[in-house]
This record gives sequence, structure tokens and C-alpha cells, in this order.
Amino acid sequence: MLLSQDMMEGGTRTAHHNEKRPLPNSTPANQPKMPAEKNMNSSVFVNHAAIAWDENRKKWIGDVSRKPKRIPKDPIISWSMTYEDLLSTNDPFSEPIPLTEMVDFLVDIWQDEGLFD
Repeated sequence: MLLSQDMMEGGTRTAHHNEKRPLPNSTPANQPKMPAEKNMNSSVFVNHAAIAWDENRKKWIGDVSRKPKRIPKDPIISWSMTYEDLLSTNDPFSEPIPLTEMVDFLVDIWQDEGLFD
């Protein structure tokens, strides 16, 4: 316990370390407490990076409602083509093969060979 100047001089005030004293800037117990947002000048968090990203994405993909619906095309890889047929030539395909079509083709082959469940 620290002794105050008054106590060392034999003054009449005494301080007890167990005595409850309000802290500076604290609210007394009998006063209603306000939520933190109302006590301070609070501001709402705005994620400017997310807003900018979303705007750039909309520019990049365009207005989806204006785009025509895609008409499904015939597959580029023939249903009768085998894995060996695919690998036996270095010639490029007549047009690019969509990733989904290539994945479906490989999964079918792997399932036939018991490599994919």
C-alpha cells in the first residue's frame, strides 16, 4: 500500500486499499449504460476494396441479362474416341476443347479402368 502525503503527516484522512472508488471516466453503477456505438462518434465500416472489386467484376462479365443463352454444342471429342486415339496424334483439334468436356472424357476413361470411383 502506498502512503499519501496526508497519511505520512498524520492527517485525519485515511485511505484503504479495499475501498471502492470510481475510476476516472467511468459510469456510476446507478446510471444506465449506453451501447458503445452511442457513446462515441461511431462510423460504419465500409469495405471499399470489396465494392471496387464487385464493380470491376460487373464491368468484366458485363450485363448477364443481356447475354443470349448459350445453345449447347455437339461435343468436340467423339463419343467413340479412346484415350489412345486422343494421345496417338500430335495434330491439334479443329477447335479448342472446353475444360468440362475434357474432364468428363477423362473421368469416363478412368471409371472404365477402375481408377476413379
